[in-house]
Amino acid sequence: MMQTFWTLIVSFTVIGLGAYGGGLVTVPLMQHELVATRGLMSMTQMSQLVALAQMTPGPIAVNGATFVGYNIAGLAGALLASIVVVLPGVLALVLLLFCREHLPVNTHSLRLRRGLRAGVLGLLLFATWSYSRGVIHSWVEGAIAAAAFAVLLTCEGRVHPLAVIVGAGVIGMLVF
Repeated sequence: MMQTFWTLIVSFTVIGLGAYGGGLVTVPLMQHELVATRGLMSMTQMSQLVALAQMTPGPIAVNGATFVGYNIAGLAGALLASIVVVLPGVLALVLLLFCREHLPVNTHSLRLRRGLRAGVLGLLLFATWSYSRGVIHSWVEGAIAAAAFAVLLTCEGRVHPLAVIVGAGVIGMLVF
């Protein structure tokens, strides 16, 4: 059991450390740690985890940690994984607040932020690519995804994303 807890601690500490930007940025980190590195789940299970983590309130990393921790080690695993995935962010926030109060903003910190934002965009694009490979299995599913994207892009701010999700679900019920 200690080996299981240690695996959860290491995996979700790494995920928590790399989750700069939050949200879907966490997906490729979770995929790498949980599927590729640790073999704790398959790609299909990872796709299901992402869907479940997005449907429930709260951050994807915490929801995913709770789900994986529970599946691996019950309630204690869920609690441990959830705490461990949040801890690096909390510690980083405390450190950044300290630095902000005591260190001047300079060109190096501004350049670092620009680089980090570009890296986060890369992770988001990779998350989209890897998630779509596990979800889209036919041209019809691809067309529904493309239509949902087109609606969100062209009606930015005027159509609620939840309406797009429900609409895609209704189309899926009619087509499949």
